Amino acid sequence: MEWEITFDGITYECINCAYCCSCKDWRIYLDYFDVLKLKDYNYAIEDCERGKFKKRLKVGGEGCVLLHNNLCKIHLEKGYEYKPLMCKIFPFSFMVKWNGDLLLIIKHYCKGIKKGKCDKRMIKKAMEYCEELYLDELDDIIFEAMEHSSKTKIDDNWRVSWEEREEFGRNIFKSKNLNEVAEKCKELINYDVSERINKIKDNLSKLEEDIRKENEEEIIRFMGELNKREHFRKFPFKKEIDKLLEIGERISRYKNVFKGEAIIDKELLLNPNSHYTI
Repeated sequence: MEWEITFDGITYECINCAYCCSCKDWRIYLDYFDVLKLKDYNYAIEDCERGKFKKRLKVGGEGCVLLHNNLCKIHLEKGYEYKPLMCKIFPFSFMVKWNGDLLLIIKHYCKGIKKGKCDKRMIKKAMEYCEELYLDELDDIIFEAMEHSSKTKIDDNWRVSWEEREEFGRNIFKSKNLNEVAEKCKELINYDVSERINKIKDNLSKLEEDIRKENEEEIIRFMGELNKREHFRKFPFKKEIDKLLEIGERISRYKNVFKGEAIIDKELLLNPNSHYTI
């Protein structure tokens, strides 16, 4: 199975906040082996119908019913290995790339997100858990989600290969600053994005110089991360650029841009009716 990591420059460290156990807008679904391991916790499991999943953990007022004093009862009593796969995967997940490769993503609404580099062992485990959880249907998921046409649109009059589109995105979001993003959009795809770029720069101009520079670099990195994730690949590439720059403008309003990224990620990953999605 070929994997690509989408979040270079971002790391995660658990801060024991139990936010992942709060089950806000998500639930913990159990596969067959999870149910077997949790036979002593049948009182916390309920029936459901969600694809291959027929069981899930119950929730109460504070989230998962197995959460006590911000600690997981399973982890305390049985150990980490007994925890459901979905619990062990968080804050990671995956998407399918246009060519069928798997994209490892990280959820920015997790409160343990920070700058740095992720531990290689953690990354490897996240990939293994994703494969294990969806083992029986992963081939079908990949086949349905990948592209079956060799061409994609830059706009209504310009079609290129998926490899070329990917290379355009990689080049644009390797830029060192926002002016370079605008220059590359004009040079590579003949697209003038100066108006949107200026909106982002106007928001950043209100900040101290060191924070402004750091936020500018992070905004470009995050737009590149979303481009790698391919949330918007069903749109023509110029339309995708519009949406990424709209996101860049939104998060540039935050002094701590990671707060803005958390809001965007909730919309992209938890809200199927978001105006960003098709």
